[in-house]
Amino acid sequence: MTNFIKLYGFHATIHALANSERSIKKIFLTENARQKIILLEDINLEKFNYEIITTKELSRELPQGAVHQGIMLLCGPKKLITFDSNMLDNIENIIMLDNISDPRNIGAIIRTAVAFGFSTIITTHRFEQLDEGLIAKSSSGGLEYVNIVSAKNLSNMLETLKKNNFWLIGFDSDAASSIDDMNFGKNDKFVLIFGDEGRGIRNLTKSKCHEIYKLNTIGKIKSLNVSVAIGVTLNKITENY
Repeated sequence: MTNFIKLYGFHATIHALANSERSIKKIFLTENARQKIILLEDINLEKFNYEIITTKELSRELPQGAVHQGIMLLCGPKKLITFDSNMLDNIENIIMLDNISDPRNIGAIIRTAVAFGFSTIITTHRFEQLDEGLIAKSSSGGLEYVNIVSAKNLSNMLETLKKNNFWLIGFDSDAASSIDDMNFGKNDKFVLIFGDEGRGIRNLTKSKCHEIYKLNTIGKIKSLNVSVAIGVTLNKITENY
């Protein structure tokens, strides 16, 4: 039996409706939201089971303070990818989130990853235990365009990536080398590894990295929000490699 979840927010739900892999049970929306959706060429609302309700009724179905913008989906959860060496044949670049569990940060990271053309994200935290609705909302629909891989055995996964010629690049604010020292070819495959803002990447992860870099900062505060740090990193990589 499918455990349905609630997605909300205009962009998050529109992209989910356009994703054929999403199992949509029902749409709850206001009349105002319906009027907006029927203007979209790639969404045929009549294909779905939907119900018009009031803004207050919709708010009662969601966590307090949730910004739903007049629409909520009852749908199946994101389909996760099982890690194995065969899946790496058609993947060049990966973002790994080591012990990052804040749904808003993960959503913002996904949004940034999609914007820069990255489509595979490995998380060491059990994705199915996180608030997917908040992740989808924070990703502004980007969640529908990435593959999420859960790392059940981090050490084995990192070794498998190495054996498949992936360059493991960690980021840490205390690293000796700067991101400006990063040097790899356009055809190199790599994994960019980021940790949470409090603890950074774990020692086990660091021990497996080929290189560890820090971002260049000049102000009094040396560390950045992890989603911002990833944005800076991806921008530099796409500009230079």
